[in-house]
Amino acid sequence: MTLPGAIDTPMLWDNPNVQSGAEKIDQANVGRPEDVADAVAYLASDQSAFVRGMELRVDGGRLSRLS
Repeated sequence: MTLPGAIDTPMLWDNPNVQSGAEKIDQANVGRPEDVADAVAYLASDQSAFVRGMELRVDGGRLSRLS
C-alpha cells in the first residue's frame, strides 16, 4: 500500500484548505506523480515478491517533519 503525501496534482492545489491558506504547502515538500508511480511499479514488480504487509510512505519525509 502506498501512502502518498502532497503530490503536484490539481487535487492538491484545488483543495479548499490550500486555496484559503489554512494549510501551507511548501513547494519543496511536493512530490511528482511519477514518484508515486515509481513506488507502485516497484510494489507490482517481481522485485517486491518477498515484500509483505508494506505501507510505503511516498511523501518525501513530510509527515515525519509535521509530527
